[in-house]
Amino acid sequence: MLVTSGIILALAFLTYILCSDTLSRNVPQRGSPQLVEELIKQGVILDTEDTDASVQTWWMVALALLISFVGILNAMVMSVTERFREIGTMKCLGALDSFIVKLYLLESIFQGCAGTLVGLSLGLGLALLEGLSIYGAETWRLIPAATFARLIAICLVTGVTLTILSALYPAWRAAKMQPVDAMRSEI
Repeated sequence: MLVTSGIILALAFLTYILCSDTLSRNVPQRGSPQLVEELIKQGVILDTEDTDASVQTWWMVALALLISFVGILNAMVMSVTERFREIGTMKCLGALDSFIVKLYLLESIFQGCAGTLVGLSLGLGLALLEGLSIYGAETWRLIPAATFARLIAICLVTGVTLTILSALYPAWRAAKMQPVDAMRSEI
């Protein structure tokens, strides 16, 4: 549950940031002149090419993904710790190290896919709601279909990759465990 919720939060944030940034950057090019004029009057559109804001946004995304990575890593390490006896039993019955690694990686892939899909939906929904509140019905014209598909693909790959990378160390740790130590542990 911790792994999935960590992925949900990270991907909701990533999707929201990418989609809302794309919406705001496309207003001057794809928005109606009336919308652009109204947003300039309201101070919503100041400078879409502000490089400091862009760098700051990417730093926030990177920090959020790093925090999510550490949280998922911690949850997977705890999962290994809680399953010492099961791992020891499997190893005593002849499970190879590669089987244990595959088992943990498969579990992380399923959790990563589920969390990614929920986080992607949540972040996309929040970005579209924000877009509808700011830009109105023109929101649907502000994101080109190709850009929209590319953003979704980036978020999907990021979510699953983040989960798999977070699971590598715990899976390796579980595979290298000695069966006698695992069976003897009192957790």
